[in-house]
Amino acid sequence: MDAPRLSYRALMIDVARNFIDKKFILRILEMMAMYKMNVLHLHLSDDQGWRLDVPTLPELINVSMISQSVVLDAVVYTVCGF
Repeated sequence: MDAPRLSYRALMIDVARNFIDKKFILRILEMMAMYKMNVLHLHLSDDQGWRLDVPTLPELINVSMISQSVVLDAVVYTVCGF
């Protein structure tokens, strides 16, 4: 039987402190699938800064952000099976 031994297999990516591009995140998702990992934790905020673009609250972002399209692309990429 080809099944993971543990039910919770996670990876955390710290995008609050380090900029990570979309191509790298999609590659990480592929590797997670290969190793049967089932949870991706994106560490979005470490201080008062907010890294996810919220169109109704533009004052949340200062220097860098992750656009909603990047997050949506990663979700679609994962759901569609790469």
